[in-house]
Amino acid sequence: MSLLFESICVLNGRVLNSKWHKLRHHFAYSELFGESPKKSILAGLQIPIEFESGKVKLKIIYGQNQKEFSFQHYKTQKIETLKIVHHNELDYSLKYSERQTLNELFSLKENCDDVLIVKNDEITDTSFEENIFFDGKNWITPKNPLLKGTCRARLISDGKAREQVIKVEHLKSFKGVKVINAMRDLEQKMIPIENILL
Repeated sequence: MSLLFESICVLNGRVLNSKWHKLRHHFAYSELFGESPKKSILAGLQIPIEFESGKVKLKIIYGQNQKEFSFQHYKTQKIETLKIVHHNELDYSLKYSERQTLNELFSLKENCDDVLIVKNDEITDTSFEENIFFDGKNWITPKNPLLKGTCRARLISDGKAREQVIKVEHLKSFKGVKVINAMRDLEQKMIPIENILL
């Protein structure tokens, strides 16, 4: 059985948005193992001194009876172009450490920076991020993403974004898109909609 993982942003030694990671951990653990986790995903966390400053990616790989913390100084990758790819069978509703299909889709990006995955005619996610589209007034995120990310959940809860089914033919009604995840919040530069290539 594949292990699960969480990627969490640590900024100057402080864990950000822990509530949302704890909620997803509880959901995923319960779904996969049929019981609630006995401890918080962050139980036992100690941040090494060398990772107490700057922006750090905390990765927690876990199973039913195991957990491992790793840390990496984070540098935001530039994403300016997206390539549309299609896959109707992909299931990534839980954050599995096994990502072979996603990696195979990423390899189809051609000269773009990442792929934008379409499943059953609906826009979902990129290979590592979720999407939030701007129509000139509102931020809108796909109603049926591959993975319900923590940043997405927080933006919806805060009233900063709303869900909507988005199909490829709807893209022309938007001005741009931002790719978001635990490490990339709304401060990211918007990608012009014409930079999404079919």
